[in-house]
This record gives sequence, C-alpha cells and structure tokens, in this order.
Amino acid sequence: MADERKGVIAAGFGLLWRRQGVLWWVFIVSLTLGGLGALPATINIGHALNHSLAGQQLTTRFDLGMYIELLRLPEVDITRYDPAVGVSVFLFFLFMLFVTGGILETYRRDRRLNTGEFFAASGAFFWRFVRLLLLSIVPFVIVGLIYQGLSKLADHVGDRAIADQVGIFSSLGAVIIFMLLALWIRLWFDLAKVRAVVQNERGMWRNLWSSLRITWHAGIYWKYVAIALVAWVTLAIGLVLWAYVPSSSTPLIFVVLELIIFAQLATRLWQLASAMTWYERYAETLVVVQPIIETLPPPVEVIEAPVVTDLPPAEPGPELPPADA
Repeated sequence: MADERKGVIAAGFGLLWRRQGVLWWVFIVSLTLGGLGALPATINIGHALNHSLAGQQLTTRFDLGMYIELLRLPEVDITRYDPAVGVSVFLFFLFMLFVTGGILETYRRDRRLNTGEFFAASGAFFWRFVRLLLLSIVPFVIVGLIYQGLSKLADHVGDRAIADQVGIFSSLGAVIIFMLLALWIRLWFDLAKVRAVVQNERGMWRNLWSSLRITWHAGIYWKYVAIALVAWVTLAIGLVLWAYVPSSSTPLIFVVLELIIFAQLATRLWQLASAMTWYERYAETLVVVQPIIETLPPPVEVIEAPVVTDLPPAEPGPELPPADA
C-alpha cells in the first residue's frame, strides 16, 4: 500500500527489491552460461599471455592496443571459440524469453511463486512472447534503417564542415535518436507482454495494436529513459574501472565484470517491474470509451380524423314532462 504513494520508478524499484530472488536467479544462470562459453577462449588466451610481450603489458592494466596485438598472434585465434560463445548467448536469450512470463506473473501477484507456479506461467506465455518477438523484427528493422540514413547524413555533414566537432556531434546525435527510438519500441512490446499477462490476452495482433495506443498516450516513456540512463551510466563506470584494474588482480576483475552484468540485468528487470506497476495503475484510464448512442423507438405516426362539417339536422326528441308534474 505504501508503493501506491510513490512514483512509478520508485514503486517499480520497490517491486524489484521485494522480488529480488528472481534477479539473483537470472544472474546465476547468466554467470553459469557465460562461464561455460568463455572457458575455452580463456584457456587459450592464458597460454598465449605467458609467452608474449603483449601479455607483459597487460599484466599492469588493460591496454586496448596491446590487446589488439595479442589477437593478431597466430596462436590466438579467438574466432575458433565464437560458436561456444554464440551458443551461450543464444541459450541465455532463450532462457530470458521463456522466464519473462513467470517474472511478470511474479510482479503482478507481488509474491514469491513456487517452482510449479513460476514455470507454469513461463510456459503459458512463452509462445505468445515468441510471436511478439517475431512481430518486433519489423519496427526494429525500420528503426535500424532510420539510423543508417541519419548516420550517412551525419557523415555527409561532417565531410563538408570545417570543424571536426560537427561530424562527431552529428554522429552522436544519430546514435541518441536511434537509442530513443529503439527504447520506445522496447516499451511498446514490454507493455504488450504486460497486457498479455494481466488480461490473459491470446491474440497478439490485437494485443499489439491495443498496446500501441496505450504506449502512444502513456506517460511512462521518459521513466523508461531514466532507467536506461542508469544502465548506461553504470556500464560506463564499470568499463572505466575494468580498464584501470591491474590484470594481475584476477578476483577483482571478475567482481567488476560481474557487477556490470548484474547492474544491466537489474535495470532490465526494473523496467519490467515499472511497466507492470504503471499498467495496473493507469492503463484503464487510457481505454478509449466509445460514445453511447441511445436508440429510441421510431416516432408513432398520428393519423388525424377528417373533420365532418355537413351533418344532417338533428331530429327533435320527445318532449319531457315538467319537473313539478
């Protein structure tokens, strides 16, 4: 009840905090799959680092130039391990797509679901979310084409500008516009997922168009942007820390990288929790009510009788006796 007096962002964070078990579970799966995918490449690069000048430079701190030189070594062919990394990424993506239904159901009920309830909700909405995923390809492709056009325009402006900063800021503006449009598409499909769970909607086409109208009139977009800014800022801070941590401090590097991943997962679930909170509070007020037209019965036609004027004179009746007779 206290969350009802909070804003959507704060209430969504409160929901994320109360149901943090879901976050930790997702993080453990991510850590496991990431470790399995990176293990072959880690072993191979570790052997190469012990016998190269680049390895000596990288023991003090991360150096991008030395890292690129390391990858050019014939014994370090990192492309050989792309399939293992790709399989791990795909499995985690498939895992997140499957459990999203259970996560949203947990947020809707705001209580801990047992294993059966969680996986039942995940399975019930899995194929609906797969259809939403396929439908999302079209708007994301359109946004990608818009970005390509803006990027080419930025390059064109930068080539003809005298100051080099013009091209840099033009390219940065194209990236910002792309990120804002992509975030709007994400919000649209997140609300479609939330609506599918809350309303138990089965028709994804109908659900998608209803969610589009809600997203267009919703006031949650900039709240989504604020949470995304938290994700970008924490990512930047984490990468800076990772670059300056000595490579010999392996446990510290591991902690920094895992904190980066944890922050990204937390902000993603924070967005879903905020979307669920907002929908349950305000979505019903955005439903367009059709005007009610009262249907009245047709008017009764009044038929006037003709007025007869030529009546025959009335015949005199019998005379009555006087009253006192």
